[in-house]
Amino acid sequence: MSASTELRVASHTDVGRVRQRNEDALFAGTTVFAVADGLGGHRAGNIASSLAIESIAVLEDLPPKEAAKRLTAAVKSGNRAVHDRARNDADVKGMGTTMTAVVVSDGVAHLAHVGDSRCYLIRGAGITRISRDHTLVARMVDEGKLTPEQAEQHPQRSVLTRALGADSDVDVEEVRVSLVGGDRLLLCSDGLTGVVSDDEIHAIVSDGADLDEIAQRLIDTANERGGPDNISVVVVDVGGSIPDARAAGRIPGATRAAARRIPVRAMVWVGVLIIAIVGGMLGLRAWADRSYYVGVDDDGTVAIYRGIPVDVPGISLSTLEEQTDLPVSDVKNPAVRRSLDEGVRLPSLADAEAYVEQLRADAATTGAAPLPGSSPSTSASPSPSPGASP
Repeated sequence: MSASTELRVASHTDVGRVRQRNEDALFAGTTVFAVADGLGGHRAGNIASSLAIESIAVLEDLPPKEAAKRLTAAVKSGNRAVHDRARNDADVKGMGTTMTAVVVSDGVAHLAHVGDSRCYLIRGAGITRISRDHTLVARMVDEGKLTPEQAEQHPQRSVLTRALGADSDVDVEEVRVSLVGGDRLLLCSDGLTGVVSDDEIHAIVSDGADLDEIAQRLIDTANERGGPDNISVVVVDVGGSIPDARAAGRIPGATRAAARRIPVRAMVWVGVLIIAIVGGMLGLRAWADRSYYVGVDDDGTVAIYRGIPVDVPGISLSTLEEQTDLPVSDVKNPAVRRSLDEGVRLPSLADAEAYVEQLRADAATTGAAPLPGSSPSTSASPSPSPGASP
């Protein structure tokens, strides 16, 4: 049975109130939609997101059914494009991006997703996130180590466990959701979800018929909350008649594997789960190896570490890169000392070394060292602050 799916779409992207440039990219076609968030604090995040979007945009030239079949392959192609460019061009080494892409075909939304940009389904009085964040804190929530409320405030909530460009291959999450007339889909970067709650998003997206106005209100709301990151939104309105009446009036469970039919099948899925967990841990380890932070060694001196300042049972996520002779007690600003205890993340070893030198220079003056990304305080000869962490 054929479906008559009438789609309307609006999209907006904005640099926000803090960032110097927009590292997001988006695509809004007639049946193909995508949002990519270049990793903040990494060089050439805007190049990474643009390369990833280019691999999705070509699907618009295909019939929707064929585009849906090729969606995951297109995401993987974008991953290779980002990874190969970073490997061959020293100026953009370490760049990466998220990817959240949807193809609508025959009344079904086909989602392919990597990272912490999101896709929501708004249906009537309900809002459902149909993508899952590939972040360290999301994994800790799944493991029962954090509540969702704690995760929203966690200092490491932006640490990704999966992103395009980190390795030559990437594990792509795939979801299919049956649509009904009146549904709305929202694809967005974390510049929106980091400061606007799901309930607020639902109220805005479900209010009115002017999609351009809705998209702009989402951007404006994020900016009113400080606009700490780039903000991108794609709003898709589903009209017409969709041939899956069973889904009407309820939020779908989608097609994420069925069943409990025989014990053998259950054992297969357990094996797949174990492989996925091991692969995720290895991916996290590989990603950590590309990160740096400045912290405090056991002897109370400032040190540079390769990795991320997070403890995960069963896997070490940091190693000592460089020891300094600067006692943390010489750092006069209490807020900076606290941040060093938690670990100050920097996008590269050179940035970490520059920050240590800034700490050393500030310790020799009567002023107090600034936090990375903040304005210099009373330091006699302030130097530029390192870039913000991703």
